[in-house]
Amino acid sequence: MNNRSFGYNYGSILRQVSLEVNSHLEEFTLKYLRETGPTTGTKLFGIIKVTFPSLTEVEFADLISRLADSGQAELYDETERIDSFLEYLTLERTGWYHVSVTISLLTLVIVYLVPSDSPLVFLRWAFGLLFVLFIPGYVMVEALLPSTGSLRGLERYAVSVGASLVLDMLVGLLLNYTPWGIGLIPILVSLAAFSVCAASVALVRKFVAIRTDRASSPGSI
Repeated sequence: MNNRSFGYNYGSILRQVSLEVNSHLEEFTLKYLRETGPTTGTKLFGIIKVTFPSLTEVEFADLISRLADSGQAELYDETERIDSFLEYLTLERTGWYHVSVTISLLTLVIVYLVPSDSPLVFLRWAFGLLFVLFIPGYVMVEALLPSTGSLRGLERYAVSVGASLVLDMLVGLLLNYTPWGIGLIPILVSLAAFSVCAASVALVRKFVAIRTDRASSPGSI
């Protein structure tokens, strides 16, 4: 009876210790990624190994898998080669750019072609709200913070909405002192132009950051 109790308690202690170690590992890894931004698996394993010498490659793989599954980290293919800007444009990770630019331009077309009394007016509302309340702020955040290390997940989206509202008011204020004045079309055209320019700046900054990281870290993308 005593031996069985001891075995049960010993197993519970081991599980508790394992959970605490995993928690410390996750906190350390996330803190490092927030401070440094994207990195390679090899480099990250070496950094963690210094603080947690007993960490094995299997445990490291399990750690990264847990963080990715929970949405706290993003994984990219390290074997992916980026030799030119045009090749970078075709990668899945640049989908945010294509979507942002497409929504910006589609919104202009829909608002211009679909009258307010049309059965398709819901398209004006859907694209208009998404564009005005999210896209300008999102691309601005991407341009200012090309690395997701300092701001990621829901925090990044929340800041994007807030930034969009500020930009909407700023654009309206500036248009008030122009010959075009504050109108639907001038506001949408101004926001669309800003969004496309900011998205392009963000795309270039991300490409430069990736090339720089690959040059400084063998095997990085």
